[in-house]
Amino acid sequence: MRVSAVPDSQAKVPNPRKADLERLRSDLAKEVESLRKALKGPTEEIGGDKVWVGRNARTWHRELDGRHKKLGEQVDRLLPLVDAAIRSEPEKVLPTEARMYNTGA
Repeated sequence: MRVSAVPDSQAKVPNPRKADLERLRSDLAKEVESLRKALKGPTEEIGGDKVWVGRNARTWHRELDGRHKKLGEQVDRLLPLVDAAIRSEPEKVLPTEARMYNTGA
């Protein structure tokens, strides 16, 4: 007869927080490229000579180009942050911990 070190009432269950983080990562990975390119079109249009020309157009283009680059840098940091959060979570938790997470307590 095999005796468990953890009583049945304390058997661990899959970690719901880790599962939520993994879903977030999957959803985010699908969106990263569109987020990275969000300002690309407008930046190129304003930077060209077809939409708007002149000193103000160049100023706007520089501003928009800077924001486009900054957005790309921020987006590039998202997946590694979520990956680190996933790695820090245990695979299984106590049922009480899972219930507390699921109820938002």
